[in-house]
Amino acid sequence: MSAAAYLWAPQEGPQTYAATCPADEIFFGGTRGGGKSDCAIGRQLRGAEVYGSAWNGLMIRRKFKDFAEIRRRIDELISAGLPATRTGGDQQTNHIRFESGAIITLAAIKTLIQIDDYLGHQYTEVTIDEAPSFPFIASLIDKVKGCLRSPHGVPCHLFMTGNPGGPGANSVKMLYIKKAAPNTPFRTPEGSTAIFIPSSLADNKVLCQRDPGYVRRLQSIKDPALRAAWLLGDWDAFIGQAFDFSQDYHVVPILPIPRGAPMYMTFDWGFGAPFSVGWWWVDGDGRVYRCAEWYGWDGVTPNVGLRLEDSRIAQGIKDREERLEFSGRNIIRLGSHDSWNKKPNYEGGGQGPSTAEVFTRHGIFLIKADPSRHLKIRQFRERLKVEYLNLDEIAKMLGLRPYVHELLGPCWIDGAGNHILERKLVEMARQERMQLQYVRPMMQVYSRCRDFIRTVPSLCVDETDVEDIDTEQEDHCYDDAAQICMARPLSMEEPRPKKLQSDAHIDKMERPTMRGSYEEEAYRDQIVDMRFWEHQGRRTGADYGYMPPDDFDYGDRPIDGGRTYSDVDGR
Repeated sequence: MSAAAYLWAPQEGPQTYAATCPADEIFFGGTRGGGKSDCAIGRQLRGAEVYGSAWNGLMIRRKFKDFAEIRRRIDELISAGLPATRTGGDQQTNHIRFESGAIITLAAIKTLIQIDDYLGHQYTEVTIDEAPSFPFIASLIDKVKGCLRSPHGVPCHLFMTGNPGGPGANSVKMLYIKKAAPNTPFRTPEGSTAIFIPSSLADNKVLCQRDPGYVRRLQSIKDPALRAAWLLGDWDAFIGQAFDFSQDYHVVPILPIPRGAPMYMTFDWGFGAPFSVGWWWVDGDGRVYRCAEWYGWDGVTPNVGLRLEDSRIAQGIKDREERLEFSGRNIIRLGSHDSWNKKPNYEGGGQGPSTAEVFTRHGIFLIKADPSRHLKIRQFRERLKVEYLNLDEIAKMLGLRPYVHELLGPCWIDGAGNHILERKLVEMARQERMQLQYVRPMMQVYSRCRDFIRTVPSLCVDETDVEDIDTEQEDHCYDDAAQICMARPLSMEEPRPKKLQSDAHIDKMERPTMRGSYEEEAYRDQIVDMRFWEHQGRRTGADYGYMPPDDFDYGDRPIDGGRTYSDVDGR
């Protein structure tokens, strides 16, 4: 028996099936602890053992720090006798070089453009570990397929692992989970064989025996979506999503459009990526209804556009409006800012007309939508917000009392002193099957708008900016829908900024402790004096850089033009 075979062998069940599966594309995923990453390592080791110097493997993760467990596992095998060495640090590309000449490369791909550094190479197996963590997973898969080739005749494979959740989960679900029944091979549009092999924690008997508390720790997760994804492998659970979108609250059946209701069309341009057209009407309360849509993709590969010319899109819009019987209505048409970009003139060279100009020739007149990303995500969330009417009653029935936390703001508190926010209270009410009374959200989506319903719930926030979404996701329906949110903005209550714990502590220390004491009088006199000079600054244009608290109690002290304790000497 070879050293590699002796040191690593798959566990009986799904891991063995995944480790030996001959399909061209394999997705091995499901619950946490299912032995997925270890299986990926085992496939690479087996290939290095069988094909020697003809083996050139590539393992991809999103960040270098994500390789920590894989590096530790490989080092463990090397210490146990694996005939190989690993080179490279924690924050750089690593190489595992075997005595036989086989090589496995560990590379981090944070942005799609980074994969271009590997496109000229030949790899016998490419592993994408934790595939749903890549927002651009569909494009990444397309690109790495071009690297899978071998001049030595070695069979080449794409092997992927992952759990439900993450910015790329919806693409993975569309490409592999929903294509066929689990463990059933199917053909991709390119003719390759592909398969989804589900993994579960119960199949990883080694982990369950050596760490029996792991299952209990997963069962103790309070977030029901996270628990369903990690413990049950539920691919319909959305984790870390940017928007609270629910079929129960936001999706409605097809309704007749009232005569005279304002109508809008929103358009997000796309060529290589999908374009998105949405049609809306507005009711008397200002609530918007997405009544129809046209999503420019082929229905197979997520986030890949139809590459239609602007003239064909314009004609397609007119044809669809005729079928939907929208032709006789006045429609306000909004377009993304890139619709006004000049396009290359492929016939005569130089610049050609923009999308907006081409649409105008077809009788479709676009208005430039507000492009502010931070404002539109706030308006979009405000439109989706569900206003519950009986939370205080439910909290009382659950034994909770209202509380205003210095850092968290308004919430409820239980007998043990735990602070319960609104989202948690709603979850508790649902678990107890209590009736929730609510006002319909200000955005409703017809059930036939399938691509909006498919893509918007899975969108995740940007890792570096929580007030925006990751733009490498399939965000085109969101981008077109945000245009009507900005065109008909809702008034929003500005949340008071949460204080840091240190700031709250300092405020408490500075606050007078005795009502009517000398310290309190002196403190109030100091504030009034500063307010006096700030008032003088407004008169003269000087900037004294001070603004007292809005809720400060000045008592009977004069403010504008009055004398304070500090100007008794006449200065």
